[in-house]
Amino acid sequence: MMRLTLNKFLILLLICFGANSCAFATKLPDSVVKYVNQQVPNAAIRFDGLISFPDGTLYIPVLPSDVPKDAKGTVKSTIPAHKQLSQKPNLILFDTNLALLKVIKNDKGKPTVMNPDDMPFVVKTGVLPQDMLVPPGMIMPDDLKIILGDLKIPLASSAVNNFINEKPKSAPVKAPAKLTVIPELNNKSILATTLDSNLINVIPTNTTGTKYTINSDSFPKFIQPVMDGRYLLIGGCGRTYLDVADLKLRVLAKKIELAYHPSEIVLALDKTKAYVATFDEQLIFLIDLKSMTVLEKIKIKGYPKNLALDENGQYLTYMDKATGDIYTLSINGEKYDNKFIVKSENVSKLLPIGNIIYAISRTKNELQVIDNKIQDYIYTQPLQLKPVDMFLYKENIYVLTADNRIQIFNIKNYDITKTIKLPTNGFSNNILQVQGSNLAVATNAADKKYFVVNLDTAEIVQTVPTDILINEARILSNPIANEQHNKKNIK
Repeated sequence: MMRLTLNKFLILLLICFGANSCAFATKLPDSVVKYVNQQVPNAAIRFDGLISFPDGTLYIPVLPSDVPKDAKGTVKSTIPAHKQLSQKPNLILFDTNLALLKVIKNDKGKPTVMNPDDMPFVVKTGVLPQDMLVPPGMIMPDDLKIILGDLKIPLASSAVNNFINEKPKSAPVKAPAKLTVIPELNNKSILATTLDSNLINVIPTNTTGTKYTINSDSFPKFIQPVMDGRYLLIGGCGRTYLDVADLKLRVLAKKIELAYHPSEIVLALDKTKAYVATFDEQLIFLIDLKSMTVLEKIKIKGYPKNLALDENGQYLTYMDKATGDIYTLSINGEKYDNKFIVKSENVSKLLPIGNIIYAISRTKNELQVIDNKIQDYIYTQPLQLKPVDMFLYKENIYVLTADNRIQIFNIKNYDITKTIKLPTNGFSNNILQVQGSNLAVATNAADKKYFVVNLDTAEIVQTVPTDILINEARILSNPIANEQHNKKNIK
């Protein structure tokens, strides 16, 4: 009896936390996750428990109000009877009394679930995960209202469910031109913000125009695809939370509340966690990307800017925006070690590699080499005007300058080996390596085009016109343009 009471308490505690805090998320039992993966290997289980098949079939979990003490997590019954998950039954009930309900359409085409009269009573006494975003416009039968708890179901027309849209055909833009896609860019998209809109533009690499737009409720300070491109994290100006967009289901799936204004984001080495800097406090948040919850608030010295992670995932480095001082934060030990390194000014990007931190100064027009062990500058390399971005490829750092040049700095010989002139008179602002390839994409804030550069040959291999002026850009490896809308796939 004590075991039963304890189980009830834990379930109610989970529900309470899910309803009232962004720091918690629903986690399905390991036995259920294993069963789903065995039955439908490519099924995706979202952080709030929603299960989606590659063909768009959706299941929502109903958490039990009562867990039998002898439960093993095996399937107890299905409707229709004797079906496997791969056969897409309307209901699967486990011996823990946890159930999976298939999302179907009613006679008006609205998403719903099966007739509650045919459900086992124990399912009707359960509750939906209180952090769940159910499918757009879902209608729940009156007899099942109790399982909603405090969960709110958004209307189909709400902003939550109109978060990602095809660009209106009536927009005064020429029809996008088709491109010959470079193999390394196949099935990828450019995610781009602009300086005059809250929208995030999705530009497939096989076209020159915006295919989709993602609606942000404020001007995006940063965007970051995570979890193999399934989700997009958005930090907005004046917002104290992160928006989590589900790019597969095309909805705003969650808001991660921070209570402070997020300003930058860096992914951990294994891509399952992220470090988020704040604009208005001496804090860095550690985010779990599997559950989309805050794991930790890390108190630091100074107000972090130009946050960067070293290539081995051992430490973070950042500049204090109030003083210009550069710090490191060791993250691989039992305790965080926050250390002052050097004084600096007007740094636009930091790149830590081993014990060396590379910094580019947009006013001194130089690449600064800093040894964080001796806490001093050991070399400076003059650059073209206003360096703005850089990354490491093999033994070279590729530095983009605002005057439309890419300078290649060899970290072994400490010299510039080549300078690539981009054919534009605009203001270059981003250079992004295409992961797993020898290509990079360089964008421009004042010219509607981006350039594809071969890093091995130091040559421009493609110039791509666009319909927007790009402010910030990211490369999405799992493009929305290739996904079918979930509304069309609910059977």
